[in-house]
Amino acid sequence: MCWGVPAIVRRVLEDRIRALVDFGDGIDHEVVIGISDEEIREGDTVIVHAGVIISKISEEDLREHMEYVEALLKDQNEE
Repeated sequence: MCWGVPAIVRRVLEDRIRALVDFGDGIDHEVVIGISDEEIREGDTVIVHAGVIISKISEEDLREHMEYVEALLKDQNEE
């Protein structure tokens, strides 16, 4: 199973193909912007997979994503 991890964009680098994101640990991680149909800006919430931003999501999408992950983890703990 592949996981996309939510992150907050801290800064888009000058080349506009890389960005620094925070996965919630307070550390900036460099990733590649892998989507071209939406402009990525500082403060955006994105999904990162294998070091690549694969989508931009809304707060509602993030909440649904987190509920899904929590349900998966709960199911695994009950097995």
